[in-house]
Order: sequence, then structure tokens, then C-alpha cells
Amino acid sequence: ELTVQDCFAYRRNSCSALKVKKCEGCSFYKTKEQYLLDQKKAQNRIYALDGDKQRHIFETYYGGKREVL
Repeated sequence: ELTVQDCFAYRRNSCSALKVKKCEGCSFYKTKEQYLLDQKKAQNRIYALDGDKQRHIFETYYGGKREVL
């Protein structure tokens, strides 16, 4: 059975995804493995875009770094 401690955002008895730790019924809950898979899918989606759109996304959201993970 999965517990709060299995959540990707659980850090030192707090939540790194939300300002308030309210774990029960949280729609952001996912395991660390699910989180990494979702990150990889997002990265693949970005790489499928044309170069200008990729550059815009990397500059806007990732500080210019081309590696999302």
C-alpha cells in the first residue's frame, strides 16, 4: 500500500508541491517513479517541437538549460 512518504513531493514531513501539507485526497499525489516518467514524457514532447518553440520553452521555464530532468 502506498503512503504519503511515497509521494514525489514529500520532503521532511512537508510538501514541496504545495504550500500547505494536505496529503489526504491530494490530486498532485504521484510516486517518484510516476513523476520521473511524466517528466520524461514532457521532455520528449518538447523535443518534438520545432527549434524556435523549444528555445522559447527552455529559456522561459528552464533557465535556458536544454535538459529538463
